Amino acid sequence: MKNTDIAHTLKLHFAGKHEFTTKEITDALHEQLPDLSGSTIAWRLNQLKKDNLLYQIGRGLYTFEFKPEFSSELSLKSKRLYNKVKGVYSGKFVMWDTSIFNEISGDQISKYWVFIALDKDDLDHLFDEMLSFSKKVFLHPDKETTTRYLMPQDEAIILTALVSETPIERKGDYLSPSLEGILVNAWFEHEQYLQPIGLNIRKLYEQAFAKYKVNKSKLLRYAARRDKRKEIYELLNTIE
Repeated sequence: MKNTDIAHTLKLHFAGKHEFTTKEITDALHEQLPDLSGSTIAWRLNQLKKDNLLYQIGRGLYTFEFKPEFSSELSLKSKRLYNKVKGVYSGKFVMWDTSIFNEISGDQISKYWVFIALDKDDLDHLFDEMLSFSKKVFLHPDKETTTRYLMPQDEAIILTALVSETPIERKGDYLSPSLEGILVNAWFEHEQYLQPIGLNIRKLYEQAFAKYKVNKSKLLRYAARRDKRKEIYELLNTIE
């Protein structure tokens, strides 16, 4: 049977489902082609993916719907800041900014706030080095500091500790979180920083999953690292 025919059969079998597991696909293929061995089914799955008839969206999770990868490349303004930080700090750091939400969700957030994550032991050192920068720099601001001093700033820099296993993408010389990392970070920072400046967290997740390929397994694994897996998992169940 041709791969296109197998894909057509599977689409009929999974009509109405957005995603399905390896076991579900294996069981469906066994129903249609009972003589296929386990190794042959695994080979078939790889062929379907290679022919872009099936797309993997996580560990053991698949879909038939093609969605493009999201590019988390920094804006030109953030790249300039990134290079400036490299001039005073030689360690590894990851940068993202609030303008990325406009691209994902369509929300028009006017404030340009940059988040820089690095080794927690280096935070004080980098904070001291950045005090001479033109933008205000905040080191783990608490709620009172956020309300009184950060909120009035149209442009600001927020230094945070880099969480281990953060999903990161390298674009040229720049490190930034992947889409999965951005979504989890947004959830984590939502209540204190992002909701007050107009971010709708539910809309962000809905648009991200509707428009782009999101690795659900990677997202939930990182969410677990930030102790937010339960909350984010429950949200995903309501939007899919």
